[in-house]
Formats: sequence, structure tokens, C-alpha cells
Amino acid sequence: MTDPVVAAEERFPRCAAARTVAEACTGLVDDLRAGGGLPSVYLLLDGRLRCQAARGYFQVVDGFQPGTGVIGRVIATGNSEIITDVRTDEEFIAAVPGLRTEACAPVRVHGQVVGAVNIEARTTLPPDVEEIMTTAAAQLGRSIERVGGLPPASLAERLARIAVGLSALTDVAEIEARSVEAAIELSTMSSAALSRCDSAGSWSIRHASGPLAEALCGWSNTDHQVIASWVKAGTSSHFPGGASAPRGYEFLLRAGVRALAVQPLVAGGRVTGLLMTADTRSIEHDATIGAAMELLATQTAGSLATASAIQELRHRALRDQLTGLRNAAAFTDDLRRAASRASDTAGVDELACFIMDVDHFKKVNDTYGHPAGDDLLRTLATVLATELREGDQIYRIGGDEFAVLAAAGDIAEISAIADRLLRAARRVRTTISIGATPLTSADPEAARLTADRALYQAKAAGRDRTVTAAIGAFSDRQPVHRTTVEDYV
Repeated sequence: MTDPVVAAEERFPRCAAARTVAEACTGLVDDLRAGGGLPSVYLLLDGRLRCQAARGYFQVVDGFQPGTGVIGRVIATGNSEIITDVRTDEEFIAAVPGLRTEACAPVRVHGQVVGAVNIEARTTLPPDVEEIMTTAAAQLGRSIERVGGLPPASLAERLARIAVGLSALTDVAEIEARSVEAAIELSTMSSAALSRCDSAGSWSIRHASGPLAEALCGWSNTDHQVIASWVKAGTSSHFPGGASAPRGYEFLLRAGVRALAVQPLVAGGRVTGLLMTADTRSIEHDATIGAAMELLATQTAGSLATASAIQELRHRALRDQLTGLRNAAAFTDDLRRAASRASDTAGVDELACFIMDVDHFKKVNDTYGHPAGDDLLRTLATVLATELREGDQIYRIGGDEFAVLAAAGDIAEISAIADRLLRAARRVRTTISIGATPLTSADPEAARLTADRALYQAKAAGRDRTVTAAIGAFSDRQPVHRTTVEDYV
């Protein structure tokens, strides 16, 4: 009986004779090409499937993520696939037009899936294609094992992958955490931390990881100022250890740090943060690693600046410029989310919606001018906000109109909240009228309409009061019509 390993080597001689991973991959596609079809080999390198060799294509698709396309699916599942009509597979990714069939088999090295052997054709595949592909994948796996396994991703490849990942993030905390983990990966040191300086000039650790994380978090603002002074010109700094620390460096030894590398985070020409890697061992400076860390710090600073700008834009988009309160857009979003969680049964998580406006506000503007009206709105916003509890939200939703979403389990609690708001307005020599409704419906528009109609009733009843109504209390959903200026103000 023929040894299957010997038979595979005879069938794929170029792959069997290879002395490197690259030779094994190109040898295998050359061996497969002799039998027809368009063969290719993909290996999983640093999280992506990279094409190592292909024959018969005028272009190559590269950079698959595990799970993407047929090849990515085979990698993710570890199962071979034969597709007799690629048009029926929604995940098929065509490198060239006119393809009809595809067969793909996973490549295993020491029992782990590390890649795939793939063959495509514009016609039908041989009836024994499954056996061909399984044997080819097994031979490639043995050849890779024989030459020492897959080569590790280079420093440049890892840095590129990290940079791409950071550039896609928009959350500041996530960027800080990812940068710290990346610093450990690239530097080979055991621990890392990222600290930033606030507008008052005070330094603090924003994220730390590794066995020295707790010690690094214990460094004071003064310690950070010393470290920042090393890189204030925008250069990096490396303290290799192995010698007595000079005066002013004792905090390193107290933390158990024997080696420390520091990269400045520079924004607008100013050092605004520090990316630090540390170890309990003495580690000499490596210029190649240092250059990679500088690029990581540059990418981190850029990503943080972009994320901060995005957060500021989001903040401004949801804030009223006059009062600093959340605005109408924020109220609409929050009311929709609150209504979607609404329950028909009473409970501690129930919310109420309040809509209010200033009584006779037009007279204030007409008598004293619009600046006086603006001052009143700013003052009123401040005093109303002080009457709310943590978790309650207040909004300016237009003109002299405000809204509140507050936790309220029953009518008595709604009344208590409204009374506090009424008294607060009186303290600044004005009055407000309030319409309120408990959020017992998943329809946010119904809640808002009910509160608005209740507000109109409060005004019609004499102002400086609250009217509370259940959702659905009014007979139709038409907008409220205020027919006179006096009614409106």
C-alpha cells in the first residue's frame, strides 16, 4: 500500500522540495496549475489572509479577514468547500470575471488552521477535486512545518496593522487603551501607560496595562512633569536602567521600573500626552523599535485629536448655545429612547415628560429688549437645572420653551417635580407653565403631543401652574393651535 505522505510528495514535488514557506506556496500553485484551473494559496498573517502565490489570474484579491468570502469562511470554520456554481454563493468574491466553480481546503500547521489552498475555474472542476485539494493542503502544511513554521509578522507589518486599527477608532478611551496594548506589543516591554495633560497643566494616567500598571498609576503630577521635561522638544527618551538613577529619577526605582521609554504625544506643536513603556528588566535602546514607537505615538496623537474633535462636534450638535442645556435634537433622541423602554406597569424606572415655557416672555423682550430676554433664559436654565436630581435631564427646545425627562413613579412624584420647577422660576421673578405626562407609551410623538396640550391647558387656566395628563387623554393628534398672541405668551 502506498504511503499517503510519499504519494503527496510525488504529486506535489515542488512543494515537497521547498526550503522556505514562500517556496512551498509557489511550488504548490505550480504543481496545481499543471492540472488546470486557477490555484492560489492564502496564509493568515497578523490577522489577515494574505495571498502567497497565485497562477492564471490577471489580478489578485488580497487581505481577507477570517470569515470574509469563501476563503475566509473556510479559514473560520476549518472545513473544506466545493462550490459548483459560484453565482449561488452570496459571499463569493470574484477576482476575475467568468468564474464558475471553486474549491477550497484549510491548511493546518501543528493542528492549527493557518491558511487555505484555493482553486477556481471557468468550467467544471475535476470529479476528484476534493481529494486533490485535501492532499495539497496537507502537503503544504507539512512543508511549512518542516521549514520551521510561519514567519512572524515584521515590525513594520504589525505597526501598519495597528495604525490602520487606530485610525478607524473615534472613542477617546478606546484609542488610549488600544495604544497602550500596541505599545507593549511593539516594544517587547512588559508594561505601558498613556498619560495626558489637562488644560490646567495637571498630568494623569489615562490607561495602563501590564504588571507595572498599578505602580505607573501611582506616579504624581510632579513625576509626570519630570518625564515630560525629557521629551518637551518632541524627541523620545529611553532610560535603559542598569545603572544608579540620578537625582530626580528615584520615582522610577520606587515603582520597580528598571527600563523606561517615553514617546511624546504632540498636538498643535505642544506635548499633550506621554506614551510610556516600562519593564522590571534593564533593556537597552533599540533604534528600530524606537522608530516604530515614535510612529505609534504620532498615530495615537492624531487619532486622539480627531476623536476629540468629533466628540466636540457631537457635543455642540446636541447643546443649546445660549443656555448650555441639551437642545431639541437631544430631547427628541432621548425621548424616543425613553419611550421605547416605557412600561404599562408602575416601577422605579418610569419616566415623565415635562414641557414648559415662560409666561409672558414676549413682554420681556418687547419691554426690556432681547438681551434681557436672553439673560432671563440663561438664569432660568440654571435654576431649573438645580432642582433636578442626578439622572434627570433638562433641555431648551426652542425660544422660551424647555423640556425635562425625569424619573417619576407616580402622579404624586410628577407633581412634586413640577412644583420644584415652578418655585425655582418664581425665585428669578418670572413664572412658567408646565404640561406633564407619564411615559407609558412606546410612541414618543404621543408623549410630546400630550405634554404640549397639557401645557396649553395650564396657560389657559391662568399660567404659573402644572397640568398633568395621561397619554391618549386628548381626543385627536392634531397640533395645538394657540389663536392669540396672549395665549401664546
